[in-house]
Amino acid sequence: MNGPEKKVFILAVLLLGLGIFVKVSPWDPLPRIETFSYAEEENAAFQESKAFGSANPVGEKQSADKKTKKKVKKAKKVVHFPIAINSASLEELCAIKGVGPKLAERIVEFRTLHGGFRGPADLKKVRGIGKKKAENILTFIVFD
Repeated sequence: MNGPEKKVFILAVLLLGLGIFVKVSPWDPLPRIETFSYAEEENAAFQESKAFGSANPVGEKQSADKKTKKKVKKAKKVVHFPIAINSASLEELCAIKGVGPKLAERIVEFRTLHGGFRGPADLKKVRGIGKKKAENILTFIVFD
Protein backbone atom coordinates (compact mmCIF):
# COMPACT_ATOMS: atom_id res chain seq x y z
CA MET A 1 0.00 0.00 0.00
CA ASN A 2 1.47 3.34 -1.02
CA GLY A 3 1.03 6.75 0.70
CA PRO A 4 -2.20 7.96 -1.04
CA GLU A 5 -3.87 4.57 -0.54
CA LYS A 6 -3.05 4.68 3.18
CA LYS A 7 -4.59 8.16 3.44
CA VAL A 8 -7.79 7.01 1.71
CA PHE A 9 -7.96 3.93 3.96
CA ILE A 10 -7.49 6.03 7.12
CA LEU A 11 -10.14 8.51 5.94
CA ALA A 12 -12.60 5.67 5.27
CA VAL A 13 -12.00 4.18 8.74
CA LEU A 14 -12.47 7.61 10.38
CA LEU A 15 -15.72 8.22 8.49
CA LEU A 16 -16.98 4.75 9.43
CA GLY A 17 -16.12 5.42 13.08
CA LEU A 18 -17.86 8.81 12.94
CA GLY A 19 -20.96 7.19 11.45
CA ILE A 20 -21.07 4.56 14.17
CA PHE A 21 -20.59 7.23 16.84
CA VAL A 22 -23.51 9.32 15.50
CA LYS A 23 -25.73 6.24 15.24
CA VAL A 24 -24.98 5.05 18.80
CA SER A 25 -24.87 8.43 20.55
CA PRO A 26 -27.98 9.77 22.36
CA TRP A 27 -27.61 13.06 20.52
CA ASP A 28 -30.10 13.30 17.65
CA PRO A 29 -28.88 15.55 14.83
CA LEU A 30 -32.20 15.46 12.96
CA PRO A 31 -35.12 17.59 14.19
CA ARG A 32 -38.40 15.80 14.76
CA ILE A 33 -41.79 16.94 13.51
CA GLU A 34 -44.33 16.94 16.34
CA THR A 35 -47.44 17.56 14.28
CA PHE A 36 -48.21 17.35 10.61
CA SER A 37 -51.53 17.93 8.94
CA TYR A 38 -52.25 16.34 5.60
CA ALA A 39 -55.33 18.53 5.19
CA GLU A 40 -53.30 21.75 5.18
CA GLU A 41 -50.89 20.37 2.58
CA GLU A 42 -53.66 19.12 0.29
CA ASN A 43 -55.59 22.37 0.63
CA ALA A 44 -52.49 24.40 -0.26
CA ALA A 45 -51.75 22.16 -3.25
CA PHE A 46 -55.36 22.43 -4.41
CA GLN A 47 -55.34 26.23 -4.13
CA GLU A 48 -52.02 26.39 -5.99
CA SER A 49 -53.24 24.19 -8.85
CA LYS A 50 -56.49 26.12 -8.99
CA ALA A 51 -54.56 29.38 -9.33
CA PHE A 52 -52.58 27.99 -12.29
CA GLY A 53 -55.73 26.67 -13.97
CA SER A 54 -54.89 22.99 -13.88
CA ALA A 55 -57.58 20.71 -15.28
CA ASN A 56 -56.96 18.10 -12.58
CA PRO A 57 -56.00 19.80 -9.29
CA VAL A 58 -53.36 18.17 -7.12
CA GLY A 59 -54.97 16.17 -4.34
CA GLU A 60 -57.78 14.68 -6.45
CA LYS A 61 -57.71 11.03 -7.50
CA GLN A 62 -58.00 10.08 -11.13
CA SER A 63 -60.55 7.37 -10.54
CA ALA A 64 -63.59 6.19 -12.44
CA ASP A 65 -65.49 6.00 -9.15
CA LYS A 66 -65.99 9.64 -8.11
CA LYS A 67 -67.77 8.67 -4.89
CA THR A 68 -64.47 7.53 -3.39
CA LYS A 69 -63.15 10.11 -0.95
CA LYS A 70 -59.75 10.45 0.62
CA LYS A 71 -59.47 10.21 4.35
CA VAL A 72 -57.78 13.26 5.81
CA LYS A 73 -55.85 12.83 9.03
CA LYS A 74 -56.14 15.65 11.52
CA ALA A 75 -53.07 16.78 13.37
CA LYS A 76 -53.32 16.20 17.09
CA LYS A 77 -52.61 19.12 19.33
CA VAL A 78 -49.48 18.64 21.37
CA VAL A 79 -50.25 18.89 25.09
CA HIS A 80 -47.49 19.79 27.53
CA PHE A 81 -47.98 18.55 31.08
CA PRO A 82 -48.81 19.56 33.75
CA ILE A 83 -51.92 21.42 32.62
CA ALA A 84 -53.92 23.95 34.64
CA ILE A 85 -57.20 22.19 35.32
CA ASN A 86 -59.15 25.42 35.81
CA SER A 87 -58.36 26.64 32.29
CA ALA A 88 -57.84 23.39 30.34
CA SER A 89 -59.88 22.67 27.23
CA LEU A 90 -61.67 19.40 26.52
CA GLU A 91 -58.85 18.26 24.19
CA GLU A 92 -56.24 18.92 26.86
CA LEU A 93 -58.24 17.05 29.49
CA CYS A 94 -58.74 14.09 27.12
CA ALA A 95 -54.95 13.88 26.71
CA ILE A 96 -54.66 12.85 30.37
CA LYS A 97 -54.33 9.09 30.77
CA GLY A 98 -57.63 7.68 32.06
CA VAL A 99 -59.75 10.71 31.10
CA GLY A 100 -62.10 10.27 28.17
CA PRO A 101 -64.47 12.71 26.49
CA LYS A 102 -67.34 12.06 28.93
CA LEU A 103 -65.22 12.55 32.03
CA ALA A 104 -63.61 15.65 30.50
CA GLU A 105 -67.11 17.10 29.93
CA ARG A 106 -68.01 16.35 33.57
CA ILE A 107 -64.83 18.08 34.76
CA VAL A 108 -65.59 21.19 32.70
CA GLU A 109 -69.23 21.15 33.86
CA PHE A 110 -68.16 20.90 37.53
CA ARG A 111 -65.62 23.68 36.96
CA THR A 112 -68.25 26.05 35.52
CA LEU A 113 -70.86 25.28 38.18
CA HIS A 114 -68.56 25.56 41.21
CA GLY A 115 -66.11 28.22 40.06
CA GLY A 116 -63.07 26.03 39.53
CA PHE A 117 -61.07 23.51 41.48
CA ARG A 118 -59.25 24.57 44.64
CA GLY A 119 -57.53 21.27 45.39
CA PRO A 120 -57.57 17.49 45.09
CA ALA A 121 -60.65 17.21 47.31
CA ASP A 122 -62.69 19.16 44.74
CA LEU A 123 -61.48 16.83 41.99
CA LYS A 124 -62.88 13.82 43.85
CA LYS A 125 -66.33 15.47 43.87
CA VAL A 126 -66.66 14.97 40.11
CA ARG A 127 -68.81 11.96 39.27
CA GLY A 128 -66.61 9.18 37.90
CA ILE A 129 -63.43 10.17 39.76
CA GLY A 130 -62.54 8.02 42.72
CA LYS A 131 -59.43 7.86 44.86
CA LYS A 132 -57.32 5.85 42.39
CA LYS A 133 -58.29 7.89 39.31
CA ALA A 134 -57.74 11.14 41.22
CA GLU A 135 -54.20 10.02 42.13
CA ASN A 136 -53.52 9.26 38.46
CA ILE A 137 -54.94 12.61 37.28
CA LEU A 138 -53.05 14.61 39.92
CA THR A 139 -49.74 13.71 38.30
CA PHE A 140 -50.81 15.54 35.12
CA ILE A 141 -52.52 18.67 36.49
CA VAL A 142 -51.91 21.75 38.61
CA PHE A 143 -54.38 23.92 40.48
CA ASP A 144 -54.17 27.69 40.01
